[in-house]
Amino acid sequence: MKEVEDKIKKARGIAQQIEQALSNGDWEQVAPDSPRLHEEVGIPVRLHENIKRHDSFDTKKALNKFIAATRPKRRLSIFYKYAAVVACLVMLGVGYYFYPTTEVTISPSHLPAQSAYLVLNDGKQIKLNQQMQMDYNGLRIINTNEGKVSFQHDKEVPSASPNKLVVPEGTEYSLQLSDGTNVHLNAGSTLIFPSVFGKNARVVELSGEGYFDVTHSNIPFIVKNKSMDVRVLGTTFNMTAYPEDSMVTTTLLTGKVAVTCHSQTGSTTQTTILTPGLQARFQPHEGVLQVDSVDVEEQTAWRRGEFAFEDVKLGNIMTIIGRSFALNVTFDTPELQDIKCFISIQRDKGYEEILKIIHIATGVNFKKEGNNIRVYK
Repeated sequence: MKEVEDKIKKARGIAQQIEQALSNGDWEQVAPDSPRLHEEVGIPVRLHENIKRHDSFDTKKALNKFIAATRPKRRLSIFYKYAAVVACLVMLGVGYYFYPTTEVTISPSHLPAQSAYLVLNDGKQIKLNQQMQMDYNGLRIINTNEGKVSFQHDKEVPSASPNKLVVPEGTEYSLQLSDGTNVHLNAGSTLIFPSVFGKNARVVELSGEGYFDVTHSNIPFIVKNKSMDVRVLGTTFNMTAYPEDSMVTTTLLTGKVAVTCHSQTGSTTQTTILTPGLQARFQPHEGVLQVDSVDVEEQTAWRRGEFAFEDVKLGNIMTIIGRSFALNVTFDTPELQDIKCFISIQRDKGYEEILKIIHIATGVNFKKEGNNIRVYK
């Protein structure tokens, strides 16, 4: 315990040095014996933005909330007392400074992700692992080397034939639809869409998670799923609808949307209107719809290449990490899935670094065998 206290004290001292350096403009004097800190935290401007983002974070309140949420029926190790403090320091970029001795059994390897691919209306498959341009039934399909494919068409093209974009686990991909709407799909997602939209409605079907920036039009844009439909004219929203999840959500950033939910236990439907900052959460098996205010930056952090979880169960966190890195995750006991924690880290750090931080914040251990991750105490 003395060692943990010393590391936290040292990290706080570095944070004070950083604050002083930003005030004096003397960045080079911050922890001169720690080049790794400079490398991880980055340039002063970026650090200053990061600190401003979290300067309102109440560490005492977070600590108390974290302890209350993670205390099981039996007595825990006193280490949990410091978990929220560690998580807060990680948010500021300081956490990297003191976790080189964490006990996470993972070989240093990065899994090669499968590439996204298109399935055209005639069944033809096109891998999107390289830049290309092709003409197809009056359409021009363009794939860039920046992870985005677009459909362009002549006004004379009448076809509304369906296509499918498949994004496997371990990768993400973007799509520009024929009306100019941009969709960013998260790992393990599929979008079914027409080559050209009809005159009455612009309809797509989502399985997984997608961020939609819809081009404004008098023709409604509808995202369908077996449990939830979202209807808009022009707006920005995030929808999560993985078939294996017990909940479907829609989070609104701009504009206004109508959300219609379909219960799987009957023929009843429920409809609600969302304004910016609201999230609709629907449990199709129970037929329960709930609308709450949420932090939209946290809900859409994945689009910026970030993992951002506040007071989220470890089971949910590991499900998302598993999809993002194509990993199969198992827990030794169900109780481990209920531990809640605060995590904020860039995805490109790799899953090894992310699991180290979770180890620090929760005390759980990880063991990797192939693509399988075992979570245990």
